[in-house]
Amino acid sequence: MFQNSKDILYLVISFCVLWVTFFLCWTFYYFVRLLRNANQIVEEFRIRLQTLLDTVNHIRSKVEGLSNLMTLFTDGAGGLAKKIITRKAHDWLDDSSEKFNNSAKAAVAKAVEETARKMKKATKIIKR
Repeated sequence: MFQNSKDILYLVISFCVLWVTFFLCWTFYYFVRLLRNANQIVEEFRIRLQTLLDTVNHIRSKVEGLSNLMTLFTDGAGGLAKKIITRKAHDWLDDSSEKFNNSAKAAVAKAVEETARKMKKATKIIKR
């Protein structure tokens, strides 16, 4: 089978090439598995990130809706408060002007009475 030492060298070289080939194939296989796992991790990250973004958008839409409702409520409450304050101010002005009118009427009546008294006095003086 082996005729010289060269044949043994070729046999050893062929086994070495076989082992190097096997080692490279094995390394390539694990490298491909590593890339596949990395791809799965990236894909799972994308899915979770998309779920997170959907959740954030959902929460944002709910907060915007709540904000719009609060704005509507505060506008309504502000309008109601404005209406109540306006009504109270009108009532106060009406009451105040009525009191002022009553005071003015009383003052005019007092002035007329005083004038009438002075005129009576003046007519008595003139008659004498």
